[in-house]
Amino acid sequence: MAQQGTGRHRASVEVNVLETMELRSRRSIREAEKRRNSREAKREAKREAKVQQVLELEAQEITGTSKYVVVAKPHVKFTKRKDVRNVISMAFAAGLFTTVALPAYAFSPEVAAMARFTTTNAAALSALGNTQGLTVAAVTAQDFNRTDSYATVSARAIQRQLLANHYFNYTGPSAADYVSNPPYTSLDEAQILKVSAKYVGSPYVFGGENPAGFDCSGYVRFVFAQFGIDLPHSVIAQSHMGIIVKAQDARPGDIVVLNNLSHDGIYAGNGYFYHAPRPGDSVKLAPIFTPDVFFVRLGTR
Repeated sequence: MAQQGTGRHRASVEVNVLETMELRSRRSIREAEKRRNSREAKREAKREAKVQQVLELEAQEITGTSKYVVVAKPHVKFTKRKDVRNVISMAFAAGLFTTVALPAYAFSPEVAAMARFTTTNAAALSALGNTQGLTVAAVTAQDFNRTDSYATVSARAIQRQLLANHYFNYTGPSAADYVSNPPYTSLDEAQILKVSAKYVGSPYVFGGENPAGFDCSGYVRFVFAQFGIDLPHSVIAQSHMGIIVKAQDARPGDIVVLNNLSHDGIYAGNGYFYHAPRPGDSVKLAPIFTPDVFFVRLGTR
């Protein structure tokens, strides 16, 4: 039989086991540390290799021994790049120059024609399909002295003055003259329209009642005066001079009156009437522009 160990021997065995475990633990720690140091060494080696490679490339670039050299450039924002800023500056300068230069062309037709912005050839202008015709109605001349004082006048005011001068220089027969000696003795529809059409193109003049200028009721008064009918120069008063007829019964030669009594004209049939529309316009044949109208027939009282 094997001899049973003593307590001292068992204690020695236990101590040896603990020492062995401690040794193994220390050894594993040292090995882990070595592995960590090895990885850091490898990283450091790689970094040094990259730095060395960059240095070699720079040296090759300086000595010219390298065939291809790639040089890293710092990133620059798009709007701060030199070439982009140059383009923007040139565009701004061109726009500024154009803005300053255009008024010079506008105020100098000769220069504009030389620059081919426009033409001074009237025939060439009239040949263009998108141009509008212009007729010079009158040319006025005025002498000025150094001592005269001047004021700015609008083109509309000048036009009104020209129309007024033209109106008051009219020397033909008036509505009153025609009433006392009418050239037509009966209210014939065709003859009323013929007389109405004679004054197409006469300018609108507020308060006018002769061919040099009409307003709406002055035009109606002048036409019917030639048939011996003395109408007042008023839309409201003219609307009471005959009888009101229905729209479906209206005939050419009836008076067309707006419901609000602001305007009238002479009915031409088929929804059209002769009238003097507004300032700046002239007597014309035009569609009745609103359904809110009624018709007055003269010669019934």
